[in-house]
Amino acid sequence: MEKLTIKRDSDALMLRYSGEITLEITGDLKRRLDAELEDAEVKAVIIDLSDVSFMDSSGIGFLVSANTRMRSSGRSFFLYKLSKPVEKTLGLVQLLQFFQILADEEALAAIRG
Repeated sequence: MEKLTIKRDSDALMLRYSGEITLEITGDLKRRLDAELEDAEVKAVIIDLSDVSFMDSSGIGFLVSANTRMRSSGRSFFLYKLSKPVEKTLGLVQLLQFFQILADEEALAAIRG
């Protein structure tokens, strides 16, 4: 999982992945996210998708599941800087409105207060 970086900023967790999000890596992504979420101080997860070149249905499932779990536990979940392929994929399956999407640094700064 050398393509995944995780940064903590107070109570927010920023995950950045580069490459393809496919069935081969979604299990690892979920395990890494679950491990980080064991810390009850994490109130928000932001996933930077700016360098994702492709995402299959398992990647979509991972994002939907993470979003649903975070929201049901009273936490926030954001997608940040969607790459063109990710934006197109989420648009095709009509999920762009399902997620809170941060388009740029300004939007990211706004949620951090």
